[in-house]
Amino acid sequence: MRPAWLEVSKSALAFNCRNIKKKLGREVELLAVVKANAYGHGAVECSQIFLRNGATSLGVAIIEEGIELRRAGIKAPILVVYPELAGREELVLQNGLEQTLCDLRFALNLSRLAVKKRTTVSVYLKLDTGMGRYGLSPAECVELVKKLVHLPGLKVKGLMSHFSSAFMKDKSYSYEELQRFRQTLELLQKERIDIPIKSMANSSATLDLPESYYNQARVGILLYGIYPSAENLRSVPVKPAASLKARISFLKNVPRGTPISYMRTYHTRKDSVIATLPLGYCDGYNFLLSNQGVALLRGEKVPVVGRVCMDTLMVDVTSIPKAKLGDELVFIGHQNGKEISLDEVAQRAGTISYDIITRMGKRLPLVYTR
Repeated sequence: MRPAWLEVSKSALAFNCRNIKKKLGREVELLAVVKANAYGHGAVECSQIFLRNGATSLGVAIIEEGIELRRAGIKAPILVVYPELAGREELVLQNGLEQTLCDLRFALNLSRLAVKKRTTVSVYLKLDTGMGRYGLSPAECVELVKKLVHLPGLKVKGLMSHFSSAFMKDKSYSYEELQRFRQTLELLQKERIDIPIKSMANSSATLDLPESYYNQARVGILLYGIYPSAENLRSVPVKPAASLKARISFLKNVPRGTPISYMRTYHTRKDSVIATLPLGYCDGYNFLLSNQGVALLRGEKVPVVGRVCMDTLMVDVTSIPKAKLGDELVFIGHQNGKEISLDEVAQRAGTISYDIITRMGKRLPLVYTR
């Protein structure tokens, strides 16, 4: 196996999913978000684990992600959580996907194709309650629903929105967003329209805002054992599922003042031992960790030195006298009772944990453990 890999614990994924479902309760469906290759953890494997441990449907960002799951034999409902451009309706129908939408044109095309194929496609309406991304205002949403409920071949299954800042301790804006969602439901009720699924809660809201649960929560990052932010409550116990590891592929002794990597941004401060590892920014180890990252070697932290390269990086292992070729370094995870958390890595890179973890699992081998 390639000597750099992302190790994923199946038991941690299952543990997280069961605990989240327990928090939501029996009346709230858990839709497991597995977009971005399950946040770098492997979409097919994670989907199967989540569906065995409390989730009953899945969410992806783009149609192609849904197609991957269907080709792997997954039969559960799969929702494409973002609207798609006209011209891609056939893919939705061919693969039995559910589609989020916020415009009539796409809906009309879906309806026409569904009638032609003598089938029915489920759709969710996207409401913008304050994110300013995709979605309609409450009034616009109601007007579109009134048209959609009469289109043959379409089933208006869900109304959804997305919190913009539920990961913050101050929930005042989240409560405003929640009020806009309630307002839309009230407007629909006046029109005597009942949409079966009401979906507002994300990972942060699952932790902090039980009033947002309604009857479906779309949970992503929390399933992988990663809390959305330090400001969220720890109301659901989860375990980080992924560890980033690599083995020393080259070692050399260098004198004081030796430049390391591109642009010579680091020079050794004394006679040193430099280890090269086959892990780089193409594997998801962020370039911003150049001269900032650390790894665990035999339970001790050692620094990443010089610029992170596309396929490799260098670590100063002078403090570990017995370091040798093939030694395992942990860049995210535990070793000998010590830990480098994903949050620490993100902080060192000046970014967020989502940015770090979702870039992994593309070129890196994914190794699943029990």
